[in-house]
Amino acid sequence: MDNKHYEKPRPIIPAETRRAIEVESGYSCAVKNCGEHTYLEIHHIDENRENNKLENLILLCDKHHKMAHAKVIDRKSLQEYKKLLVNSYNSILIERFNQLEKLIKEDKINQPIPQPSVIQPVDENVKKLVPDRYEILNFCLCHIAIAHYEKKNQVYFEHQVEFVRGNDRLLLDALRQDDDLPEDIIIEFQYLRKSYQDATVYGSWVDKKVEIYEMLTGRKAKGILLVVVGYKRMIGDRYLEYTRKGVEKLASNVSLVVYSCEEVGFHPGNISASLFASNLK
Repeated sequence: MDNKHYEKPRPIIPAETRRAIEVESGYSCAVKNCGEHTYLEIHHIDENRENNKLENLILLCDKHHKMAHAKVIDRKSLQEYKKLLVNSYNSILIERFNQLEKLIKEDKINQPIPQPSVIQPVDENVKKLVPDRYEILNFCLCHIAIAHYEKKNQVYFEHQVEFVRGNDRLLLDALRQDDDLPEDIIIEFQYLRKSYQDATVYGSWVDKKVEIYEMLTGRKAKGILLVVVGYKRMIGDRYLEYTRKGVEKLASNVSLVVYSCEEVGFHPGNISASLFASNLK
């Protein structure tokens, strides 16, 4: 290349781009079967260090970086390594989303509470839409509980955070991103009104969401399973045995926090369709 090109100061690769490159290659050298994860450097495939587009950057160990500059590894080979990385990353991410979806679908515990029939207007062109009452109250309890956690710990979160990638969506009840903390914090909320709703699956949901979040953002994170129980006595060790075990068996950094409805100051109650029946006879 023209040496005049290098008379200019080297442009800084943005932190977000650098993080994406590291995540894409799994924090190791992109050369297949190398596996080196120390002394890693970002290489410009076209050797134009002003071209900091994602598709032009690849993570290499010191050895393979020098080989790339010496043309022992040519540009076409680097492009092929890059293509393999992108395909592998996309496949793994899709697999993680599918695993999360499967976990949620397999849960048969929180059955929807029966709702009264919706009486439609006479005009057939007008539709009356009524959200599920249980979902609304559960949503309110979720964010009241998160606010209670925020107040107790003096750590504040973004609520209802959604990451979208194509047709895949990762919805987080709450997220704290802070470069001054050792890792970001994800909160997953569950309302367990009765002891029979106790299950190991809740911890797995948090674990999978943390895993997907780290892949999407390149940031380290820990998860908090925030459980609100219907009765104060359910906070004791005699209850939530399976939920506790589900969190304890995880290798990842997931912790359990349990409050009662009384503690957070809001109780959705047991909603029955019969409550909607008119008492006017």
